[in-house]
Amino acid sequence: MTTTTWTITRIAAAWIGLCVGGAAIAQDLPKTEFGYVGTWGNLSLYNKVEKPFFEKTIPERSGGAITVKVQPFTEMGLKGTEILRLLRSGVLDMSATLLSYIGGDIPEAEAVDLAGITRDIDEAHRMTDAYKPVLAEVFEKEYGVKLLAIIPYHAQIIYCRQPITGLDDFKGLKIRSSGRSQGDLIEALGGTPVGMAFGEVVPALEKGVIDCGITGALSGNLVKWDQATTHLYPLPISWATTFVAAGSDFWNRLDPAVQTFLEGQMEEWEDLAWESGRSETDDGTSCNTGGACVDGHVSNMTLIPVKEADYAKLHDLLATVVVPRWAERCGSDCAARWNETIGTELNLTAPTE
Repeated sequence: MTTTTWTITRIAAAWIGLCVGGAAIAQDLPKTEFGYVGTWGNLSLYNKVEKPFFEKTIPERSGGAITVKVQPFTEMGLKGTEILRLLRSGVLDMSATLLSYIGGDIPEAEAVDLAGITRDIDEAHRMTDAYKPVLAEVFEKEYGVKLLAIIPYHAQIIYCRQPITGLDDFKGLKIRSSGRSQGDLIEALGGTPVGMAFGEVVPALEKGVIDCGITGALSGNLVKWDQATTHLYPLPISWATTFVAAGSDFWNRLDPAVQTFLEGQMEEWEDLAWESGRSETDDGTSCNTGGACVDGHVSNMTLIPVKEADYAKLHDLLATVVVPRWAERCGSDCAARWNETIGTELNLTAPTE
């Protein structure tokens, strides 16, 4: 059995375990209905993680007491950047989007997924757990939303339309990025960061508007980035970490028993979502480069072996460029709290002055 198959089997078994015994756990919950607006409807996070959890697991584990209307924000004509505002205004009950999308409003949201911050998903999970209480406090006190979970897509890696050998080849290239810290990293490498919507990337690659793009190993495959690129460099730049939150007015109207139930279920689900991120990183890389393929389609991109020196380069630029620029945006108090949490885990200090 391959590593990818074993991981997927383990996740499937865990999902089954999460669904078993719902009536016993529900304990006379009041009837409750609400809406959940998920992420991109054509990607695996929504179809394999979000939708089954809210549409099936929550109703089953609540003994039918809780029902959730689930749809992706793409079906609503949204791009994801509006989610925080819609939660805050009460238009949405509960929803999710990338933390990087709200970094302009909440600099703390960038903290757990700064470009180059971790080299593997276990480290990313640990960093996120360390900082989650800080982010929950900021969400609730300053923006009026209840943070419920933080989950990943999978490794955000590099797709290019021409040969590259590593990070040194970023110099002079136009590279699609997501979030301020990815842009800071690209600039430090001598490239030009280009911000554009996820759905606009393939035409931009085909027309030569951009040379490369950073996105998920499997996400890029599912939306056919592989058809506009030739070379894949699976160095994890970030993890497209995603928050799940509820509008405070909606959340406060819920029965306390329902609140407790949902928080408990989502804590278990959060860990399973991180396991899914691991398997999809492996699957996406394999699909793109002619290997075994579970959820995507088989392509024949050229796989560039990751250089150990590039891990060292990422860490150096994280310390000297990415973290200092983020700390300047976030402020001294914010940087100090980062130092107490993620910084301690990484043995890295953000400047506070």
